[in-house]
Amino acid sequence: KPVSNLQSDKIVKISTAKAEARTVERKVEVVGTLAAWEEITLSNETGGTIDRIFVDMGDAVKEGQVILKLDSREPAANLNFVEENLKTNEKNYERVLALRNDAYTNLKRYEGLFAEEVISKKDIDAARTQYDVQEASLKQAEAMISQAKAQVVIARKRLQDTEIISPMGGEVKKRFVSIGEVVRDKTPLFILVKNDPLKLKAQVSEQFLKDIKIGQAVEMNIDAFSGTEFTGMVARVSPSVDEKTRSMDIEIKTPNPKRLLKSGLFAKAYILTKRDKDVPFVPEGAVYLFVGVNKVYVVVDNKVQDRPVKTGMRESGFIEVVEGVKVGEVVATSNLDQLFEGAKVEMKR
Repeated sequence: KPVSNLQSDKIVKISTAKAEARTVERKVEVVGTLAAWEEITLSNETGGTIDRIFVDMGDAVKEGQVILKLDSREPAANLNFVEENLKTNEKNYERVLALRNDAYTNLKRYEGLFAEEVISKKDIDAARTQYDVQEASLKQAEAMISQAKAQVVIARKRLQDTEIISPMGGEVKKRFVSIGEVVRDKTPLFILVKNDPLKLKAQVSEQFLKDIKIGQAVEMNIDAFSGTEFTGMVARVSPSVDEKTRSMDIEIKTPNPKRLLKSGLFAKAYILTKRDKDVPFVPEGAVYLFVGVNKVYVVVDNKVQDRPVKTGMRESGFIEVVEGVKVGEVVATSNLDQLFEGAKVEMKR
């Protein structure tokens, strides 16, 4: 703005403040919905009648805990049958093995006699045939044992499958069946969820791609728990950006040991991307907006320098100066509308 000679000689009394250094935590705000860390639908491997149910909706379960049992009488009887069948085949194998060994001993004796020309070729051929028959019977007996063992394994598995075991620790979200109900194999029985920790699914604009990293600390606010701050960390970051939304998916892991939080809650999270030290802050009253440009008047040797500035975050009556002012410089905080480049000033005491 033009300055007259009278203005240039005028001394303006002003209040001042030093640009102070502060540490600034840079954060990226995201919103999303809380979800269980793990969620599975538990089903049965084999069909049957439901005999007992040990848990219901909302109950906590441990990994390895039996939570449902099917009627096991038929699988147990079948296991007993195939185990007896295995014993029978093992006894038969022992009998056939003894016969094969006898045939082998006899063959070796005949081979000696044939070499001494005591018996005829017909006799040695008969002994060899008898051995071959017993050897084939032994192999068949071995095959029968292998088959019987396989049947035992299958029968034991079917009996084990009558007990439905939780594959993880968590809670029962839903129960789909009742006692006495006949179910086919692969029937959904329960939905189990792992609610400690929970995960917040959110999207981050591609402009923050370089700032978001796994392991960064997160502060979280949830409307249902107003006034309570929850914490977490960035656990997963998508390797790609969605072409339509120009954003990437992230997952934030938040501890939930007391089970206060529930999946499905809306949450707002602040990801701490970096911490900048010695950032200059000036009182908000030191920033003067003129013709759409933010200015600060820096006092040097009782004169002011007109500095255009780029501002950042606001904090407790102070404003961050991203560009234009350095820490320790003195800035005018009053009568800014009377100041201009080179104006003489007197600082109020």
